[in-house]
Amino acid sequence: NSQLNPAMDAERNFISIPVLGNTTFGLNSNIGLSNFLYPQENGKLATFMSSKVPAKQFLDDFPSTARIGTNVDLTIFALGFRAFGGYNTLNITMENQASVGIPEEFFKLAKTGFKTDAYSFAGTNTNVMSYLAYSIGHSREVIDGLRVGVNLKYLVGLAYADLLVDNLTLETGKERWMLEAHAQARLATFVDMTLTEEGEININLDGQKVTARGFAIDLGTTYDMENIVSGLKLSASITDLGAIKWNMIKANTSNIRIEYDGLGDIDPENVDDMVEEEMNGMLEDLEEQVTFTVEDRIEEKTSLGATMYLGAEYELPFYRNLSLGVLYGQRFDKYSGWYDVRGFLNLSPLKWLEASANVSHSTFGTSMGWMFNFHPKVLSFFIGSDYMITKVNPQYIPVNEINSNITLGINIPFGKRR
Repeated sequence: NSQLNPAMDAERNFISIPVLGNTTFGLNSNIGLSNFLYPQENGKLATFMSSKVPAKQFLDDFPSTARIGTNVDLTIFALGFRAFGGYNTLNITMENQASVGIPEEFFKLAKTGFKTDAYSFAGTNTNVMSYLAYSIGHSREVIDGLRVGVNLKYLVGLAYADLLVDNLTLETGKERWMLEAHAQARLATFVDMTLTEEGEININLDGQKVTARGFAIDLGTTYDMENIVSGLKLSASITDLGAIKWNMIKANTSNIRIEYDGLGDIDPENVDDMVEEEMNGMLEDLEEQVTFTVEDRIEEKTSLGATMYLGAEYELPFYRNLSLGVLYGQRFDKYSGWYDVRGFLNLSPLKWLEASANVSHSTFGTSMGWMFNFHPKVLSFFIGSDYMITKVNPQYIPVNEINSNITLGINIPFGKRR
């Protein structure tokens, strides 16, 4: 909980089992098989390319940019203990994230064919970032029922890559076809990269020092409103306010321009094959011309993507071990931003046993989740998921949005319960 809100404390001190303390695997997207396969009245399926699927239906269901993202977060070490008038945490984590964005125009062209004279596919992008975070946190009660917390992070960047196609335009006139393209890339690693006179990138690990560093902060508060509304607790936090400064290599393609003098004499019975042949020729020429040239070495900061959480939990008066909760989260990031509104039903029949079920609506659609927390005196084990793949086809391909994650951890508690 302290990773979502540093004001929250644990009921006991704990130390994590290395690497297994808190591990998260996540996959998110805003598209799925249902965007490409459509059920028909005869019980069969038709692809989005079928004439039985109206173009408007396909495009109305398709997002303006198809996005797929993944993250793998590992807690290498974690320690929590009471001291200095509050609760304290020490953490070493590895954060890894990647995302891909593809404009709707690609799929529109595939579905409708050449209905207009110009198409733009600008905005296609890929982003990858990996870093280590060393953090120290402290939370305490400042007045009756009100807790505040802060988590300070020292960041070591491991790798960063960003590819953006800022221009990819296709014009399909009667007299000629023209393709223009330009892309830029930024690359960085945790050690210094040098440029040769030929413009090539050279990475030498011998004797190199870490060059990618940064800082971040998490802020949070909780308020137990027992004296105002019995059983109601409120919380608010913002995490990952910070950035990493990288020593980057910046590269660009040249401004690519390919022209064809139309299709020539058109055979009415063979138009599709002629168009396909023309497109294949242009793509082959494009592939031959796409070469990145190192332009410069720059120092640049990349933000982690701050995330805000607002939550409330209400313990039911007729059974205080049962509670209802709501949590709103929003991540502010250029490539992988999202929002999530989630409702919870929490059950804690025993001091050492908790379970939870939730439903949500988010950038990635509607989903259900669950959590199980088993924490007797000698061991603490938890496992849960906010997104589950609930419907697949016979080949186990997700039918709806590809959203799934799993979080689990094993820790060793010590000391008295609060």
